[in-house]
Amino acid sequence: MIGDLDPTIHNRVRLGILTLLLKNGRMDFGSLRDTLEITDGNLASHLRTLEREGLVRYEKTFIGRRPRTYYTLTPEGRRRLRRYLKALRSLLEEIEGEDPKL
Repeated sequence: MIGDLDPTIHNRVRLGILTLLLKNGRMDFGSLRDTLEITDGNLASHLRTLEREGLVRYEKTFIGRRPRTYYTLTPEGRRRLRRYLKALRSLLEEIEGEDPKL
C-alpha cells in the first residue's frame, strides 16, 4: 500500500505544485512560488524534477516586454497524481478501519 505512493509526487512541495496545477489548470512561476511560499531556487529545482519525469510542461510567453513562464500538468502528470491520490485514500481508509478513533 505505501509502496504505491509515488516518491516523485510524495514530496510536500511537488505534491503542492501538482495539486495547484490540477485545480487551476495553468499557473505562472511567480504565482506558484507565492502560493507555496518558497524561494525561486527551491521552486525551480522541484519543477525541473517534475519536468524530467514528464509530469509538467512549461510555456514561455511575454507580457509586454516581461517574460512569463506558465506551467501545466501533462496527461501523464494528471494520471500519476490521480493514482497517487487513490493510493493515499486507500491507505487512509485502511488505517481508519483499524482504529476508528482516527
